[in-house]
Amino acid sequence: MNTKYTASIITALLIAGWSNGIAGPIDLPNNFDETRNRNVPVTIHLPIREGAQPLVVISHGGGGTRDGLYSLAAEIARRNYVAICIEHVTSNLDDVRHRMRTGRLGFKHALIDCGNDLNARKNRPLDVRFAIDLADRLNRDDKRLKGRIDLTKIALIGHSYGAYTTMVCCGVKPVGIEDDLSEHRINLGIALSPQSGNGVFFTKDSFSNVSVPFVGISGTGDQTYDIASANERRDFFTLMPAGDKHLLWFRDAGHFSFSDPTGSGRRVMIPPDRDVTRALKVLVPALLDAYLRSELNLDEATRDELVKISLGGKVRQIEWQAN
Repeated sequence: MNTKYTASIITALLIAGWSNGIAGPIDLPNNFDETRNRNVPVTIHLPIREGAQPLVVISHGGGGTRDGLYSLAAEIARRNYVAICIEHVTSNLDDVRHRMRTGRLGFKHALIDCGNDLNARKNRPLDVRFAIDLADRLNRDDKRLKGRIDLTKIALIGHSYGAYTTMVCCGVKPVGIEDDLSEHRINLGIALSPQSGNGVFFTKDSFSNVSVPFVGISGTGDQTYDIASANERRDFFTLMPAGDKHLLWFRDAGHFSFSDPTGSGRRVMIPPDRDVTRALKVLVPALLDAYLRSELNLDEATRDELVKISLGGKVRQIEWQAN
């Protein structure tokens, strides 16, 4: 199906969805990248719909796991996308706990140490590259996944450190790394809590080569330690070249509002923001429909309708800018 739909029928489509459930998840904890001597665990959320469906790669934040965005990943699969959630072993929960033990650090300083680690920064985008290659192999050889993934349509979504990962893969140049870590197979980047150009991860000159459609989602309370203030998370919108660039700004949403492992069975350290999660379950599939399936025209009327549908509970205002 490749029929465009308009704002007048968005509500019905988003409430109904395109399917009634998912066939996954499929957990693959051991996927060895011999070139880097590194394991890349993944969980794949597979839709019920048969045939090759677009791929959405998901990258967790620092100190997280491949289940950090489980609730959103499951919804993406319900909307008939294949979601592959990566675990980055040099910046996951186990790694942060290791830094706490060996460095005698509290959680905050272990997380900052992880963020400053150039090895972790370099390997995160390479994990994405490996995960796409893995999806290609599984699409050819695994009986559960054979012919189920459309590798010509790929989006990357990441939260926090995963937002850094998404931005680098989309062409933003990181501080302190000379290698080209961009991933040319990505058709859309969505960064939840995008990193700024304040010199920690990127400078203001880092953004000039981004040509793929890009969406940054943040909010007025989205501040993390000394890494970035909430307002600095708007930087990308003015620093990236115009053309299919979007900023979605949630009033009162904090940094951890955009991560929700609900459904994974993991113990929740920070209670999820269910209202923001509900809004993301409306907005993110719509963005995927627009850029991976060409089924939605994100004109001003459509954006306004999507925002209206997303409001509720603590989510009282969402500003959507596009250029």
